[in-house]
Amino acid sequence: MCLKKIYYNKSLRIIIIIVTSVFFSLILLRGAILRYAFNGFANKLKERYSLVVDYGKLKPYGVSGIVAENLYLYQQERDTLFRCSYLKARVNIWSLMLLKIDLLELEMNNTRVNFVKGDSISNFDFIFPSSPDKKMNSQSETEREPSSKRVSLSTAADWAISLLMRVLPSNATINDFTLSYIKGDYNLSLHLEELLINDNIFNTQISSNENGYLESLIVRGSLNDYERRVSADVSAENRGRFTIPFLDFRWGARVMFDSLAFNFTASPKKSGAITLQGNSAFCGISLFHKGISRDTIFLNRAKFEYKTLIGNNFVELDSSTVASVNDLSLSPYLLIKRDKRSTLGADSTAILNGWVATASVNKPMFDSDTLFRSLPVGLFTNLEGIKTSGKLEYHFYTNIDFSNPDSLKLESSLRGEKFRIESFGNVDFRYVNSDFEYTAYENGVPVRTLWVGPLNPNFRPLESISQYLQVCVLQSEDGGFFYHNGFLPESIREAMVVNIKDRRFRRGGSTISMQLVKNLFLSRNKTLARKVEEMLIVWLIENNRLISKERMFEIYLNIIEWGPGIYGITEASHFYFHKEPNELTINESIFLASIIPSPKRALRDLETYNLSEILNNGQIFALKPGYEEYHKLLMSRLQAKGF
Repeated sequence: MCLKKIYYNKSLRIIIIIVTSVFFSLILLRGAILRYAFNGFANKLKERYSLVVDYGKLKPYGVSGIVAENLYLYQQERDTLFRCSYLKARVNIWSLMLLKIDLLELEMNNTRVNFVKGDSISNFDFIFPSSPDKKMNSQSETEREPSSKRVSLSTAADWAISLLMRVLPSNATINDFTLSYIKGDYNLSLHLEELLINDNIFNTQISSNENGYLESLIVRGSLNDYERRVSADVSAENRGRFTIPFLDFRWGARVMFDSLAFNFTASPKKSGAITLQGNSAFCGISLFHKGISRDTIFLNRAKFEYKTLIGNNFVELDSSTVASVNDLSLSPYLLIKRDKRSTLGADSTAILNGWVATASVNKPMFDSDTLFRSLPVGLFTNLEGIKTSGKLEYHFYTNIDFSNPDSLKLESSLRGEKFRIESFGNVDFRYVNSDFEYTAYENGVPVRTLWVGPLNPNFRPLESISQYLQVCVLQSEDGGFFYHNGFLPESIREAMVVNIKDRRFRRGGSTISMQLVKNLFLSRNKTLARKVEEMLIVWLIENNRLISKERMFEIYLNIIEWGPGIYGITEASHFYFHKEPNELTINESIFLASIIPSPKRALRDLETYNLSEILNNGQIFALKPGYEEYHKLLMSRLQAKGF
């Protein structure tokens, strides 16, 4: 027993001696080991990306840190991407043993990160590999990968958040840091004179220089690795306004703000899901982008309080989320779910297959004027200044299965209770009940101005237009025009189905009311804001009976284009058939109705007879092949109506 104890103690001492020797050897040799490992990493970067990593001095700092001087990173024969005069960093040694980077301390002096892009090459091409073969191989492997082996959405999100939290240091001092981007005549630099992070509390000033235009931001906030929380307050210097750089150069968007604040917390992964929640608030926002609105949009304040759940195969925006714009608040719900059919392919069709999206908004009765006074200035110019009374209620729901677009569900309704327009804003939509001047545009350029009323010799009241033509136009464009309140949800749903299948905007689902509002009151710029404004104006006109259905249809027939440069039914009937509108036959009416969807193509879809044929049969035009099916369809609809 005594011998065993002696043997055990001796073995333990030997192990301790060996471990201690190895430990001290590693400490003594850690400089050589560090340089060996660093040089091995640098060689791999050079072989794979032609990246050169160079340094003046490299030595260990403590047990788990490094100090580097005159550190450079660049691609061969390209501009230097990164250089730093002095870098000191220390990581959590216990995390390092688990092959995880947890940055505890960082000090950087005189650092430059330069992105330089030429006509065909840049010094950061390696970040976005573009080899077709590599893409194809990677893609085919992904497509063949069974869905059961795919990384779950929650796992990917948890990994990204954990990496972000570990990379952000608890303590840091960064002096003289500049990030720049240069392309041709465009030059942007963001400069931090000093960034201090002390026990997870940070503050700094960011100076922006965009082609000589100078601005500054004050940024203060805090980090919390344990709670996985980040919060910050950002404001323009001297209570001014700050223009977010690069957006205008890259996407043609100009965004300015006075201040913003946000906080963000991510829960640990539990039961295969993580929760993201927080809020953000913006003050004094202005935005311009030609795809949103033709005018600059001004927003006094906006707030977004959200709770998002990310699971293995879904992302859900909880209905407790509140989005506020000025005085109006909504609680949207969104669920995007991936099932076993989902694939990653070469195009958007394959990417969307197997995904199902559900969205809803329910806004119970609220003061109607809250909506209109909360509309951002510049977004809906026709509605600015409008005053209303009464209540409104809104409901929206959609469910889209991208693998089966025909199953798409869509519900949308805005209901008023004792709703009344007390005073109009920029436009009193009732002006079209009397004679008025209408201007037609092509590509945003005015091409024709004509009076809508007796002052125009070509104007025809509804009773002077062939009943055949009226029915044909209604059956072609909007069969329920005289019975709906401006919208046909089923037509919009069908248009969405077609657009999803074709992966492009092909059909709009517009009613005659919507087409007329677009022509009379809105700009010709196709923007998201214009579509929303169009729907609001249609609702106001139809639900408040500002313009009768008969007057709307009369205006429509007298102003729409019936061929290149041909406006109004009188010009159309004269040009095509040398007749008055009240003399049109049923076949002539079918043909004229077929022109409306694509008036610019009207003459291209006709065969023009030569002079001898005109003398023999009196015809000037005949349809090209391909229109028979359309005529049969419209004729069957007319027969069903008793014609």
